[in-house]
Amino acid sequence: MNIVLDVGNTYIKAGAFEGDVLLWAHIYEEAREVISKIQEVKPLHVFVSSVRKEDPFAVLAESTKLSYFNAQTALPIKIDYKTPETLGTDRIAAAVGTTVLYPNQNNLVFDLGTCLTHGIVDQDQTYHGGSISPGLDMRLKALAHFTAKLPLVDVPAEKIEITGKSTSESILSGVICGMQFEIEGFIAVYQNKYPTINVLLTGGNAALFEKRLKEYIFVVAELNLIGLNRILNYNV
Repeated sequence: MNIVLDVGNTYIKAGAFEGDVLLWAHIYEEAREVISKIQEVKPLHVFVSSVRKEDPFAVLAESTKLSYFNAQTALPIKIDYKTPETLGTDRIAAAVGTTVLYPNQNNLVFDLGTCLTHGIVDQDQTYHGGSISPGLDMRLKALAHFTAKLPLVDVPAEKIEITGKSTSESILSGVICGMQFEIEGFIAVYQNKYPTINVLLTGGNAALFEKRLKEYIFVVAELNLIGLNRILNYNV
């Protein structure tokens, strides 16, 4: 069994695999919870992708084959990027995940987490880069932090209208509709470049945008985990 860890700015996503088959996936808030689970199930390999500076997982090397995703890790895709050493492992994992689900196809992936990122992988399995912009929570918090009177608003369950009738509604329109149009704008550009292309969403806020976008969008919550497992298997 493999266990892969996608350690983000807020949460830790863990996935257990046998070969390419996902057995289970879970989101944790604390590293100690993850360590306890791993010590309980005793996997053969643990593969860590992290955007954090601290590393609480070194203790796992005593009981399993522990490895980390870094700039020296061999990849099953080609990277066409000016500064590959600065490319986030989460972005690479998502890109690789698309090639597992849709091999030898053009894939466009959006990760809606702390940041909103997109990446493009062509049918030759070459990653060409993409974009990084503030994510949903970051945009909402920035408006409240950098202005004197705008409030920090929560995202309601009901539909968000494009024309806000109050300050809170206007903020939600600007942030959420703005993100929607940002995503749709990138999709339109890539559809003009590639005759056929798959569009995938992942990340904590993907479900919020699934219904706001067109029907050809695929939401894959475990995409980064799938990509990390493929990278691990490619190396072992």
